[in-house]
Order: sequence, then structure tokens, then C-alpha cells
Amino acid sequence: MSMRFGVCYYPEQWPRDRWAIDAAQMAELGLDLVRIGEFAWSTLEPARGQLHLDWLDEAITTLADAGLSVVLGTPTATPPVWLMRERPEILSVGPDGRRRAYGSRRHTSPVSAAYREESARIVRTLVDRYGSNEAIVAWQLDNEPGNHDSARDYSDEAAAAFRAWLAARFDGSIDALNEAWGTAFWSMSYPSFETIELPVPTMTEHNPSLELAHLEFAAAMAAEALDEQRAIVTAGAPGREVLTNLYLGEIDVDPRQVARPGGIGAIDIYPHGVDGPADVSFLLDLARGSALPADAGVAANGGRGWIIEQQPGPVNWTGDNPAVPAGQVRLWCWQAALHGIETLLWFRWRAARTGQEQHHAALLRHDGSRSSAWDEAARFLAEYRAVADAEAAGDPDAAGTTLARPPARVALVHEHLDAWALEVVPQTHGASHRHLVTAAHTAARRLGLDVDVVPADADLTGYEVVLAPALHVVDDQRVARLEAALDAGVRVVLGPRSLVRDHHHRWIDTPVPGGLADRLGARVDHAGSPTGWPRRPDHRSSVRFVASDHGPRAGSGTADARQVTDIDADTDGVTLPAGPWVDTLVDLAEDVEVLATTVGAPLDGAVVAVHRGGLCYLGVASVEAWTTVLSRLLDRRANPDHLAVYERAGRTVTIDHTTLHIDGLGPLAG
Repeated sequence: MSMRFGVCYYPEQWPRDRWAIDAAQMAELGLDLVRIGEFAWSTLEPARGQLHLDWLDEAITTLADAGLSVVLGTPTATPPVWLMRERPEILSVGPDGRRRAYGSRRHTSPVSAAYREESARIVRTLVDRYGSNEAIVAWQLDNEPGNHDSARDYSDEAAAAFRAWLAARFDGSIDALNEAWGTAFWSMSYPSFETIELPVPTMTEHNPSLELAHLEFAAAMAAEALDEQRAIVTAGAPGREVLTNLYLGEIDVDPRQVARPGGIGAIDIYPHGVDGPADVSFLLDLARGSALPADAGVAANGGRGWIIEQQPGPVNWTGDNPAVPAGQVRLWCWQAALHGIETLLWFRWRAARTGQEQHHAALLRHDGSRSSAWDEAARFLAEYRAVADAEAAGDPDAAGTTLARPPARVALVHEHLDAWALEVVPQTHGASHRHLVTAAHTAARRLGLDVDVVPADADLTGYEVVLAPALHVVDDQRVARLEAALDAGVRVVLGPRSLVRDHHHRWIDTPVPGGLADRLGARVDHAGSPTGWPRRPDHRSSVRFVASDHGPRAGSGTADARQVTDIDADTDGVTLPAGPWVDTLVDLAEDVEVLATTVGAPLDGAVVAVHRGGLCYLGVASVEAWTTVLSRLLDRRANPDHLAVYERAGRTVTIDHTTLHIDGLGPLAG
């Protein structure tokens, strides 16, 4: 299926006599879709009951007359000031106990009954009027829920809802909660659910079980508020796509809870807001994977993904706000296309002359003239459609099936529950869940491999390799899925911080990795920083993949205790960074292959990577170490880190993130 392309447009911010001109130019550029309405509540309803929908009628008609389809947003991220004055309980409360002020966006509490009621009212108004409008092909519910720490509310209403949520989770038994949370520690046992407080700032840390539960609760409330809107839209606008865009640079909302109901993972891609091209690559795959249903396997091809907002140039909110050189916007779009994104919309059509985002680039400048982003979008669209047309015509000199992402050989298991668990107890700087999973994803991509980012309840048996870095939470179902993959002949690579705690953040009472230590033939010993004390830059352990013909007796789990398998001639004896986290392994069984050890104080000589019967454990967190392990398992060599390589129907497409050159598109190369 060919991609669709569009733009985010705000007709309420521009004179009406400009709308037809804009629509004609959008059609001239070759766009298909236009998103409107997601921030328009005060224009739609300037006062209680005073609905002004004629302008929206005209805007939709104008776009449709130009041959454009509409994605209509519900405006619930920005309730107007008159509503906040009428019902101030809609405003969320910060952890300092103060109600947040009106004046920005996402100032709402997802828990608030008043917010839910008013959201349902405005959504129902829009659905009643536009639900059968054929120009509207999709509905966007809200906008970036969870952004700006908006999922968590510390109001009295939220506290009461949290206690009710906990009571339901523990079947009304406070004793069960105390047991699960280990509240005997620091004398924190609760006599009743009514005595549980929200995790506002205190003398030191809160019980991590409380912190984790509150993160889960907040995400559940955000998803529940969206579900209420979805029910109204799907009933009143049947047959339309329904989605919610997320900014996945944050983890406050679980994308799977948001995306699964509609079957589309929608994301806003702002490369300047993340660390680099590898992070963008991961987020594109995560967006698609967030929509996968339970038991989805390799045949699902990684899921469906839309980019609702694609950065078209410099932005206004990243602090340093880097320049965007010529070719960069085109490259970002090709990266999305090669990752299997099916719809891409640039944010935005015309640069804003007022408000908080006046420095945000757009396809048109503030004066309405065409910006360099227009030129880049036009070039990309021409290239993409030329490749698509050549493929459709069966041109043997064209790009084969360049635009069709093949079934992935690699699955990476990702769950937000693990991300929350590591946020609650980070332990060392830089060892976040995002860092650990992107290291593994980046390594696979350096080998030119497509990766499905899948849920823990996926069917893993059809993949060649399953990566499970920081799969922190242990439960029987997770372990059973990994066991089934191993039994099917799939290679499984567990990464650091995997299978450690239960769902309530309680450390397990069996060897780590929980449920798989026996099968691995080893257990984790040290788990934490590779640096020592006193703190010095040179007092840090690294990792070495070495070759040895033999080793003495089994035993301690040091390098001398087991034969070390040759990984790759390029890495024999080469010292690589360990990354921000190290798990060392001890009590190795006789048939365990040692793949790597640490070198240098404070953990010199410890085993950090082993392999046994298809199950591998890599206890370090660097991209270099992950790349080395996967190179051996798959007998592939890595590409330079500035190159993104995509194998498509016998053709190799390469994106050079340094020169901004794209090669391998047949007649469009260069």
C-alpha cells in the first residue's frame, strides 16, 4: 500500500479568503490529507452553548473541493478559558499541591469527571455534525496525551480515584496490597486504602511499589479518557480511522493502551527532540508495534504506523534548536517510508505569526511564501511517487519492491511497564529503559536488519532472533513466550536488567534472570554501574570479546573459568565500552559458552555475556557490545554508524546521516 501524505492546518488562525488559496497549493504539492481542529475549542465554542461551526463547515468543504481528505481532531487538549473559570476542577494539580494555571495546553486532569463530561459533550457535538461527512476519513482523539507531564494529577479527586483503582486491583484487600508492596519495610503498612497518599515529594524516596502503581494508574486514566471519546466517534462515524498521536520521547502514557483499540500507532516525529537518527529509527518501529494486538506474530509485519506531525525544519522547543541543512527533511521522510510508515503529515502548513510556536518551521513562511521545507517535501513526494509508479508498472530497472518493508528477522520486546519500573529505580545515570532498548535496536539496524518492536504477549516463534533488553518485570506469561520461542528454534538474547522484579516492583526470590536462569546455566551477580569508587574517569570496566583455545575448571564465573568463544576476528582482544550498566554472571554450567568478559577495574575479569542452547545473556548495555553479539549470531558485519542500510528485494538502500545522501533508489539514486 502506498503512503499517504498531508499537513497540519489551522484555518481558524488565518483569514477565510486565504483558505481556498491554501487548499489549492496543498493539492498542487500533491498532498492527500489535512489535519484540522485539534486546538480549536475556543473558536468552536467561544462561550457556553454558543456553537460556531460554520467556519469549520466551510473549511472542510474548501479542502474537499480541492480533492483533499480531512483528519478531524477533537479539541480536548485545550479547553477554553471560560470553561476553566466555570469548572476549575478540570485543571490538574501539580505534585506541589497547587492547581496548575490556565494559559498553555494540556492543563487538564484525565481523572476529572468534569473534564470527561465536557470532553464528551464537545466530541458528541462534532460527531453529530460531521460523523457522516465523507470528506473526513479519520478522527484524531485529543493531542499528545501525557505530554508536559500531564497524565499525572495530584488533586483530591485523583487521590480518591487512585485509592479506588488500588482497591479494585487488590480485590478490596489492604492486606494483599501490603504483602505485594512489602510495606513492612520502613514501617509503611497501610491500615486501609483510605490511608494511601499520592507520591508527592517527601523526605526521601517513596516506596517504589507505590510509585510504579501511580504511573500505571495515571496512564490507565489517560487511556480511559480516550476510550470514552473513541466510543462516541466509532458509534457516530463508523468506518473511519480513529487514532491518537503521541510524542514518544516521553513515557507517561502507554502507547499500546492508546494504539491497540484503533489498530494504528500514531506518533509525532521531531528528530531534534531525541538523541539522533538511531532513536528516530527506534521510535518509528515502536509506533508501528504499539498497535499490534495480542498474539501478533511476524505475519503482522510490525503493525501500522502514522506520523501525524513530521518535523519540516527547525523547531522552537529543544533549547539549542539546531539548524536543518538542505536535504535533511527529505532524508527524514525517506527514513519513515523505509520503516513502513503508511501516512505522513508535516507540521505545519504555514508558520505561526502568533503564539508560542512562532519559530517552528513550516512548509510556508510567516508571509505565506514557500519555504525550503516546501522544496524538500516536493522533491521527496516526486521521488516517492516515481518509485511507486515504476514498481506498479513492473519496471525491471526500478526499485523492485523498495517501498514494501519485508518481514523482519528480528523482534525486540518492549513494554512500558518495564520503562516505568526503571524510572522508579534508575540506580545509575543513563541506564534508562529507553537507553537499553535503543542500544539493542541500533545494533540490529547497524547490521541492516529490520526490527519489529513487539509486545510481551506477541507470538515470537516466527522470528529468527528475539531481543529482550531490560525486560525487567517477571511473570509466567512473559517467560512462557520466551520459552516457546526457544523451543521453536528462535535465538533469544536477554539484555541487562531483564527478569528482575514482579509486577508490583518486588524483587524476585529466585536467581536472575527470573524463570530462565536454569535454562541459561548462569545467574546474575553484580548488577549496576561499571564505574568504581573513588570516582575517576579511568576507574571504569569495559568489555572484551576474546578468543581462547581452552580454559580451566568450571566455577567462579570469571574469564578463567570457562572457554571464551571466538565472536568475530574484528573484535578479538578489542576493548569495547560497556555502556551505563553491567550485569556480571556467575555459577556457570559446564556447557555454557562465555562470549565476553569485563576488563579493567572495578569488575576486571567478570563474565558478562554467555550463550547456551539458543539463549544468550548480554549483561552490558553498549551499542558496540550488542552489535558484536548479533554479528556473531547472524554471521553479519556491521555498517558504519552513520549509515542506515535497508535490504529491499535484493536491492540495498542506504541513508547516510552525515552527508544526507540516499542511494539505492534506482534511477533516483543521488
